[in-house]
Amino acid sequence: MNMAKLAQPANVEGNKDQIGDFSPVPSGKYPGQIMKSEYKQTKAKTGHYLECQAVILDGEFRGRMLFERLNLDNPNPVAVEIANKTLNTICHACGKIGVQDSEELHGIPMLLTVIKKEATETQPAGNDIKFYEPMVGTLGGSPATIPPAAAPATAPAAPAAVPAGRLPWEKDPAGDDDIPF
Repeated sequence: MNMAKLAQPANVEGNKDQIGDFSPVPSGKYPGQIMKSEYKQTKAKTGHYLECQAVILDGEFRGRMLFERLNLDNPNPVAVEIANKTLNTICHACGKIGVQDSEELHGIPMLLTVIKKEATETQPAGNDIKFYEPMVGTLGGSPATIPPAAAPATAPAAPAAVPAGRLPWEKDPAGDDDIPF
């Protein structure tokens, strides 16, 4: 078996405050985008769901991951109906109608309405994305992007380890690297 020899980068610091931090964010509206999606079989093997991984694009929680699971193939018709309605809302927020592949929804900024779920005896605290809206305005925390009610009262600056502009995994749709999102 061939193995790649990797050298540990000497002067690289990760954004340990956000990347890999799955603690819940406060309820509110956040600019975000779907960066990854995968169609998976349910544990019971009775259906399939689309798992979408979204990332917050700006503000105090920039880089934080959020997840959505859409039961598109399930013995419960109510679960399928809810999943299809949510997928329709995502498509409209992205400005994409008639999507054939979930990858068509990747990398399109939108406004995510997020709620924080408190921990229960059987589940840890977490977040649910309750609504998706088209992005209005530009990124940067301006009132046009994040309604004043959703902006933190004293939002700290993004950690220094996260560069301004695109996040490391974001693709430039125009193909040139000098145009930030």
